Amino acid sequence: MLPQSHRLDRSCACSDHTVPCPPAIAKWLAPASVGKHRSKTVAKKSRESTHSRSLSCSAAMDTRQAEEAGSAIGTSGRGLQYTTYEANAWAAVFSKSGVSILVDPWLVEELIFAGQAWLYRGKKTHIPPLDLNKVVEGVDALILSQRLPDHAHVPTLQRLPKDLPIVASPAGAQVAAGLGFRNITALDHGQETTIGGGKLKIRATAGALVGPPWAKRENGFVFTEQVPDGIRLYYEPHCDYDESSLAGIDSADIVITPCVNQELLNYPLVMGKQNVVGLLKRLRPSVLLPLVNAEFDSEGPLSKMISEKGSVQELEPQLPQEGLGDVRVLVPEPAKPLTVEL
Repeated sequence: MLPQSHRLDRSCACSDHTVPCPPAIAKWLAPASVGKHRSKTVAKKSRESTHSRSLSCSAAMDTRQAEEAGSAIGTSGRGLQYTTYEANAWAAVFSKSGVSILVDPWLVEELIFAGQAWLYRGKKTHIPPLDLNKVVEGVDALILSQRLPDHAHVPTLQRLPKDLPIVASPAGAQVAAGLGFRNITALDHGQETTIGGGKLKIRATAGALVGPPWAKRENGFVFTEQVPDGIRLYYEPHCDYDESSLAGIDSADIVITPCVNQELLNYPLVMGKQNVVGLLKRLRPSVLLPLVNAEFDSEGPLSKMISEKGSVQELEPQLPQEGLGDVRVLVPEPAKPLTVEL
């Protein structure tokens, strides 16, 4: 672990999850990756239209071939195995280093904000019941980008082993400490640490603003394999980033971020539609793995106030026009590992 990172002990208190009411301070209230309010039939059709696609900006890969191969095009052996668990939750095993991470896990029960189930309830619809012991088996670290429940989901965290190493934003680290986790590294913007015996470096960047304008931004993360021919991955769950925090990062091989906007009464919470092209131009990745973080069912008054703009299908033809025709856009099926080779 590098010296500029710091640890929290078990005495830290869990952060306050209360959030005020819309619309004037909407970002305090709304989950950043709230599911769209829709029937299960509509949700199923929407997901079927995006599942198991391996999209290229120059030529879309045949869906059936992608399903049978379980991998993206590539021959170098560089890359990772990526599994999405819907919403912000995902896992990856880096091919060259073998380091495994689990990110922003919401894996059990419902998604409820501020304990107000009447206001908003999110429900997974495509992920089967998971054996959490198997999910975390071999994981080198759990990554928490934010403190909000769709990133630091308390019912999930309560069921995970408390000796599991955690790398988190300062606010996310407080949530983990309050739940009794014992091995926590809190990274502020610009700080770094390593996991997996030094084989994977993690750098925190300035990520989403989830409070008032004067609030501290949460985290994005840059993951860089510290082995020959290793890869670099950038993750930010809202596509809301501070350009200055990417200084010194010339490129990334893979970017994981949303490509849609989610808006509460026209107030943007997730900014993929407006920011993803600029981010891709900045980092010039080979692969974009869109974070499809609204593809679950939700109910309650708040869910009806949420709208979504943009889509993977809308983004694809834009990329060649923006000089990004060599970026492959891959959308895996939930809970089914996708091998991404570069």
